[in-house]
Amino acid sequence: MSCTHAMVLGLTSQKGNMNAHNGDEELGGPSWEHILVKLNTPEKGYRYLSHERSIELPTYEIPTLNEKGVSATEPGKFSQNFPPYPGKPEYLYLDDLMRTSSSAREYVQKWEDNFTKYGYISNVGRTIVDPFEGYYIEGVNFTYDDPRNHAIHGPMTDQVFASGNFLVTERFKQYEMGIGAGYNRAKRVWQMLIDRQYDCAVMSNAQTPTGFESSIGITLVYFMSVWRDHGNISPEEQRNSCYVPEERGSLTVCCHGSVHRTVKGYITVSVEEHTGLLSCMWMTFGQPCMSPFLPFYIGINEVPEIASTRSNPLAQVFENIRKALDYHPEFRSEITRYFTVFEQQTAEQAQRLESDVKQLADKGNEREARVQLTEFVAKKCDEAMSMGSLWLEFLSGLPISPNAVDRTQ
Repeated sequence: MSCTHAMVLGLTSQKGNMNAHNGDEELGGPSWEHILVKLNTPEKGYRYLSHERSIELPTYEIPTLNEKGVSATEPGKFSQNFPPYPGKPEYLYLDDLMRTSSSAREYVQKWEDNFTKYGYISNVGRTIVDPFEGYYIEGVNFTYDDPRNHAIHGPMTDQVFASGNFLVTERFKQYEMGIGAGYNRAKRVWQMLIDRQYDCAVMSNAQTPTGFESSIGITLVYFMSVWRDHGNISPEEQRNSCYVPEERGSLTVCCHGSVHRTVKGYITVSVEEHTGLLSCMWMTFGQPCMSPFLPFYIGINEVPEIASTRSNPLAQVFENIRKALDYHPEFRSEITRYFTVFEQQTAEQAQRLESDVKQLADKGNEREARVQLTEFVAKKCDEAMSMGSLWLEFLSGLPISPNAVDRTQ
């Protein structure tokens, strides 16, 4: 697998600090039933959004964003197996860290103290972001009660960062299993981010009486486009391969291999103003090239049922579109374009919504602000479900295309 993660921070970002993850799975791993979002409101600690992931039962959740704007990714880091902690470890689990951390720095400090002593169930690599800075952390269980077993990169500001299922810290490379995975994929993400990171200059026009400032950085919709990129190989070509980014110099982010494929992506936006209302997780319910990123604000009262239950019709419809496109590849670019426009319009609507929510919150009407956020999220999920169903109905009524994938080869 080659789950890939990236951060867009400070002046490189047009809106808030952004943290992203593209998740790949292999056949027999999580199916569409496990692509869902949950809002957690613990009795003690901060509320947080999570998404479910399950390779085998029991299922488990990945805490993703809390009301302080702290977000975290959880890519795998493959390395050699080492003896477990000699005793009873008192691990700080992902939900412990998310519900108790008021900043990325606090998250990292708690993780560091715990990992130094106990290591973890498996090896760890995460990007941690809040409204002000970002970190990359990783650790390997080759020693315990020793700070050499982990590394912290950061704090980072005003830059982009990308990595994959490989260890970054030099002293850990000797423990890596094989060469890791996803170098080419992470390289492709780096290329696409670096291409835009210097568009972030803050321009000031001193000739005007009040001055004019405009911050131009990587936009949310451009960051979304990174995760549906197919680079130099088409999805149809990918379907004949086991896994793509390390094969024959292929450069692609959204993977369609016959064994390993991308199943979802998410982007968190941590904002400084009204953090506990307007920080947002944007998530796809299928492959990002044919499933739109949908917004889930931390300030909502509830997650829509179609996005939060195991029956999950939202994820099911986009999984069926993925299968239908194998028979009708000529419509892939059209569907990608359709949902790209859907995202752009959603982002525009979200800007207007956020302005209204800020005004309500400034006047002390937080209850109405949460209602508006909740209604907007439900509306966008319903629209995505409706549009996806119409596309599926259209594709299902067509004869099989002569360009369909030949699975016999």
